[in-house]
Amino acid sequence: MDYEEMFADFEFNGKPEEIIRSVNGLELPEDYLSFMEEHNGGEGPLGENCYGCFYPLEELSDVNDEYEVQKWWPGFVVLGSDMGGMLWAYNPVKKIYCQIDSCNTDDDTYSTAAGSLWEFLQKMDKELA
Repeated sequence: MDYEEMFADFEFNGKPEEIIRSVNGLELPEDYLSFMEEHNGGEGPLGENCYGCFYPLEELSDVNDEYEVQKWWPGFVVLGSDMGGMLWAYNPVKKIYCQIDSCNTDDDTYSTAAGSLWEFLQKMDKELA
């Protein structure tokens, strides 16, 4: 599946007013920032089997504070959600994108680990098939 197919029905936001490069002192990855500089997130179907949203850059700090991410999942930054309980996150130390179950606060409880944003989206779509 290519990029256009993955985002065929996804509703992107407009370009961000400001580029935020870190949240809670954690650096955001370059591939994610490139994506966000163009679209600033959005919501909708992703691929054939996934649905979710990427939070706008200007909301990331508030979202991470609301979920108490550094208390429950230290070292991670929440970037989006499947809107059904799974949070999409990035860990700059491990250099992985992953899903975190918002109802499970055990250490290292994550799934769909991938080294790039594109790989993460493709893995999610395949896992949900």
